[in-house]
Amino acid sequence: MTEFAFGPCRLSVDVEATRAYYAACPLPWVTCDCAGCRNFVRAVKELPPAAMAFFDALGLDPEKPGETCWYCQVPGGVSGGAFYHLAGVLPEGFPPEGLGQPEWITVAEGFEAAFKPDCDLLPEDFPRPCFQMEWSGVFPWVLNETNPYVD
Repeated sequence: MTEFAFGPCRLSVDVEATRAYYAACPLPWVTCDCAGCRNFVRAVKELPPAAMAFFDALGLDPEKPGETCWYCQVPGGVSGGAFYHLAGVLPEGFPPEGLGQPEWITVAEGFEAAFKPDCDLLPEDFPRPCFQMEWSGVFPWVLNETNPYVD
């Protein structure tokens, strides 16, 4: 396990098991045909270098989220997010009781991450133990079509 500290977040990640799981899963990963998901598949390749380094350090493939979601059009693109599963553990009692939700950390300009112990839509063959990373940001609109996520 590799230990990480991101602000108040302390993680123990089995980077090699995480990386191996994602490497064994072929693309396309996102199979939804909505405009947001089709945009994500292309826009995630344009993440800032700091965000790409963050994903790489954890053994994650940014092109292979567990799920994506889209909120609204914003200057420069569309706000949205995704979540990813990681092999490893969070410290006992994380996030602290009363916090209500995970603490967000800034990863790169316009992008944040948070971690939680419960995994949504976890594949049966994903390595255990594991936890989930939430990802939020403003993705550029790169499709050659109108952005439908208008306020």
